[in-house]
Amino acid sequence: MTNTPAPHFEQLLSSRGRIGWGRPVGTQRPVTSARFEFGGGFPDPASFPYDALVEATARMMKAEGAQALTYGDPQGYRGLREFVCHKYGLFEGLKVAPENIIISNGSGHALSLALSAFLDPGDAILCEAPTFSGTLHTIRRHGPQVLEVPVDAEGMVTSLARQQLEALRKEGRRCKLIYTIDNFQNPAGPTLSLRRRQELVDLAHEYDTLILEDDAYGELRFEGEHLPSLYALDTGGRVIRAGTVSKILGAGFRLGWLLAPKEMIPAFQGFLFGGGVNPFASRVATYYLRDNLESHVALLVEVYRAKRDAMLRGLWEVLGGTDVEISKPEGGFFVWIKLPTGTGTARLLELARQAEAQFTPGSAFFPSGGGERYIRLAYSYEPPEKCYAGARLMAQAILDARR
Repeated sequence: MTNTPAPHFEQLLSSRGRIGWGRPVGTQRPVTSARFEFGGGFPDPASFPYDALVEATARMMKAEGAQALTYGDPQGYRGLREFVCHKYGLFEGLKVAPENIIISNGSGHALSLALSAFLDPGDAILCEAPTFSGTLHTIRRHGPQVLEVPVDAEGMVTSLARQQLEALRKEGRRCKLIYTIDNFQNPAGPTLSLRRRQELVDLAHEYDTLILEDDAYGELRFEGEHLPSLYALDTGGRVIRAGTVSKILGAGFRLGWLLAPKEMIPAFQGFLFGGGVNPFASRVATYYLRDNLESHVALLVEVYRAKRDAMLRGLWEVLGGTDVEISKPEGGFFVWIKLPTGTGTARLLELARQAEAQFTPGSAFFPSGGGERYIRLAYSYEPPEKCYAGARLMAQAILDARR
């Protein structure tokens, strides 16, 4: 058998395929061999409830039989949609109906469904700078004009969002979507303040646009006041909210959802095949979580808080006395660092490789470039003792990289 060269298919790509051609799909991983995994936001494998999931799977199969192994509801397994309603009621006092929810293959897929439903190439979208690199990649694949809005200690700066929206209006254009991560923003860490949440909802109404609310970490709050979601504050059907079980159960389930006005659901459903998304995994997750949600999330909060505190302690013990800026998120998975003055990024990369400490360069998170003075560290994967030890090594690398 001879190997036939692949045809030159690039010229046959769709416009959307050409937009993304050649771009890396995953988050940058500058350290090829890492002893300290601080790069990706991987959930803690030690927290996975292995035995309980085996039991839940057996219980589900006994109860549902062959139905668990066939095609499912195109909108997603109703039991999971009912569980999502229960979760929102339990943690937020938010009442929603299963008809407002469509199940997806993780929250990244959920966000992609929303982007596909509303964005054409050339449309305008507002997003935070910095913002999650994975979603930024998906946004770029849709070919819009990406307009940046800075982030400060209160989250997205809504006064600057208004300026962007007003400039579009003067051009006779309108923004299609405003994308925001309102809880423990990835990567910078702030939680959008209540005042700005209301201002953002008001802007969506004033400028006739939609908000895409990305809430992957909302249950993992270590301290601080729980704030109502943008979806809860909105009374006019302007907010689409994405969620996931990846951070509270396991990313391998590949289960997320969109919460949206009922009338909007068919717009997303048109981008799915029939048979539902992961009907078997949906059942396993539902059977486990509806009996264990509160206790499991409480465990995760303690686990991740300890990791965050260990990482921050290690960083400050070495970098105290410099002009470094280090975030202290109230939840989630990440620490955002503004490097001390004079830090050489090429030298830092070299030293991080020697220390075998993975990190993500800040430039991955800015839509229009920049961010070279920032790095993101994830404390989610390693145990607290490695978060502490690895943070000290990374901090020493930062010190030694100063010119």
